Amino acid sequence: MLATKTALTIEAAKAIAATCEAEAKRQGLRLVIAIVDDGGHLVLLHRDDGAQVGSVEIATLKARTAVLFRRHTRQFQDVVEGEGRYALLCIPNGIPLDGGVLLKVGEEIIGAIGVSGASDEADGDIGRIGAKLLESL
Repeated sequence: MLATKTALTIEAAKAIAATCEAEAKRQGLRLVIAIVDDGGHLVLLHRDDGAQVGSVEIATLKARTAVLFRRHTRQFQDVVEGEGRYALLCIPNGIPLDGGVLLKVGEEIIGAIGVSGASDEADGDIGRIGAKLLESL
């Protein structure tokens, strides 16, 4: 009747954010990194010095979109751009821009990371680098 699940810890969130921050610095990017748990609740928010303030909301929304819809936000962006499904621009509490990446252990979703402040592609790449860290934890 009861399930056991893996939970995202603050230590794991800090490690993921640090990995993203290191890659962003290497590329000369100033980003906002938001990490949410499997319910979409904010666990960690990191804003680089000089990062645009508007990216705080966008990064958080990207992370929440990924976890609430159980897919990377790049999938939404690909459908809007590739198929012209503009109705996806209206999904409640969602944003169809790359940069929202699921955090998974095996096939279990434990949260998501949202990255904002550079191009959508760069945001997504940084998020995917952070998510890949879970493979080694």
